[in-house]
Amino acid sequence: MTDAAIETKTDPNFAFRSDGYAWFVVFMLCLAAIISFIDRQIISLLVDPIKEDMGISDTQVSLLQGFAFALFYSAAAIPMGRLVDTKNRKTIILAGMVLWSIATTICGLAKVFWQLFVARMLVGVGEATLSPAGMSMLADYFPRKSLTRALSVFTGASFLGTGIALVVGGFVINAMNEIGPVDAGFLGTIRPWQLTFLIVSVPGLIFAVILWLVVREPPRIGTAIAANGAETGGAQKDEALSLKQTWQYLVDHKTVLMPVVFGFTFLTVAMFSVSAWVPAYFMRTHGMSAGEIGSIFGLYFVTLGSAGVVTGGLLSDWLKGRGYDDSNMRAGLISALLATPFLATFALVPDKDLSLALLAPVVFFGTMPFGTGPSALPMIVPNRMRGQMVAVYLLVANVIGQGGGPFLVAVFTDYVLGDANLIRYSISIVCPTVMLIGAAILFFGKKPYGEHIAKMDAQLG
Repeated sequence: MTDAAIETKTDPNFAFRSDGYAWFVVFMLCLAAIISFIDRQIISLLVDPIKEDMGISDTQVSLLQGFAFALFYSAAAIPMGRLVDTKNRKTIILAGMVLWSIATTICGLAKVFWQLFVARMLVGVGEATLSPAGMSMLADYFPRKSLTRALSVFTGASFLGTGIALVVGGFVINAMNEIGPVDAGFLGTIRPWQLTFLIVSVPGLIFAVILWLVVREPPRIGTAIAANGAETGGAQKDEALSLKQTWQYLVDHKTVLMPVVFGFTFLTVAMFSVSAWVPAYFMRTHGMSAGEIGSIFGLYFVTLGSAGVVTGGLLSDWLKGRGYDDSNMRAGLISALLATPFLATFALVPDKDLSLALLAPVVFFGTMPFGTGPSALPMIVPNRMRGQMVAVYLLVANVIGQGGGPFLVAVFTDYVLGDANLIRYSISIVCPTVMLIGAAILFFGKKPYGEHIAKMDAQLG
């Protein structure tokens, strides 16, 4: 009997589970993630027209790209994670999709910087709800031996969404530029970059209804914390952990959790910086249009980015099958070391085609850790803490990674180099530096993580 069958038999309410339906849930959550990242990433192609219309700097644009998300996470990440651990996760995802779609619409109506900043902050509700709730659901749909694979596919959808945003976004932007400004009556003049936001906001509202109709909430299965503080296995009663129990678990296991959270976060700093500033680099340095770089860079993310995330998960499972209990950390470390040389050189070469060629392995190797990092968390914490732990990770990853990455590159460009056209040097200095910092943290965290995984595997049989 398979692990999944054994787990399912412990709860008659999970009789609807099958391997096929579990992967169907992965597919539906992937579509939601793609839509989320289209709404989130489209701004990277709109940097220059937004700067021109609003009269803002690269540093201010970086705040729109990343720091706005960080502010939302600072306020809502942990409460959102607790909702995931205590309430219906499908309902949370539905509410998040509706809210981030409406927020994207508001982006298209913004007239000044602060309005766009607030709207972009609300778009961040997408990952604040979808990732913790989705990962928690999949951890109940899949046995531990195949969980990393399923979660890496789900995580990989974000890069597919980034790629689609760049490819489709480039075409949409070109089409909107041909249409030109539109007189919208009392709403005033809607410019092409605003029309782009309005168009990409529609799919989320439609898909939210579809998701609600076809995806079922699973019962919670996995490790729990008993009254005496010990971890137990099997199907769990629908009881939430107290905040005291949650906090105590985090404190007791800080040597395991902190390297996972901060090691993979520093790797995200590099890749968020790349996704935020590569389009501007190629447009400013090599004279490419938004449509040209959008189609190429987007294709990289659709193919190489998605393949990289899935490969990261497969590499972790392969290492696990060969006795490496630290497989998630080890796979992330290998990926970071492979990405760093290309990350340091792709923007420095003078030839456009060579730069694009060197960017390809940056995307592939740089996205591999995204298939191993987040999937490490549901495997090392109790069931009723999964949402909160993923939320903690996303809080740190968004404050430092999504917020700090684009910001560091912009600040280095504006205040160290003092010339927006020298952004190539900012990318080549900042990105590999933070990538190596993350690799070092993963290296020193491998041993405690592996020991903890071995202990949990033994408890679950």
